[in-house]
Amino acid sequence: MNRLDKNLLIYLPTSVIPIAGSTIYSVITINKIRDFVEALPYIFLGLPASLLTSAVLTFEYFKQFLYVVLLIVLLAPFISSFTISRTYENVEVVPNEYYIEITLKVPISYSQFSDPNALFEKIFNKALKKMKNPYYYYKLRSLGNCSNLKVEVHEDKIVLRKRCGDTIVEINLSNKDEAYMKVSISY
Repeated sequence: MNRLDKNLLIYLPTSVIPIAGSTIYSVITINKIRDFVEALPYIFLGLPASLLTSAVLTFEYFKQFLYVVLLIVLLAPFISSFTISRTYENVEVVPNEYYIEITLKVPISYSQFSDPNALFEKIFNKALKKMKNPYYYYKLRSLGNCSNLKVEVHEDKIVLRKRCGDTIVEINLSNKDEAYMKVSISY
């Protein structure tokens, strides 16, 4: 299991706010992580405190709405996180007469990686989760073990490139929290 980010755990006390706390914490988390699946452990961490404070407040003042409020507190963080994470889904497919080019923006903090192969695998696997088209998904899934990774270091970016027959995967790392992945598949 991956370790939780301490920078996101700093915001955990916001989940104590009655009724809206878990939603606020989930929105903060999803805006930082930008991936719904990776944000789930943080959402589950914020739920108990928010449920407890919401239940106490609701039971004290609005007993008849207890179940409605608890249901809202349970569902709102998941719905808001899922909705916000969909705005970060950005797969673009551009066909050309010679090849198909797929571009993706993958949110990742790559400062924790010292091995370029591990970094390539992490970014590649995150990008693979975003593929909805089964043809591209299976075509890219087979690329994991093709050629050796080629690393180019430029003044303002790092380029990781792997080739497998007629398919080229290129990952550009120019800032610390996002990687740009381009896949070229020839016909």
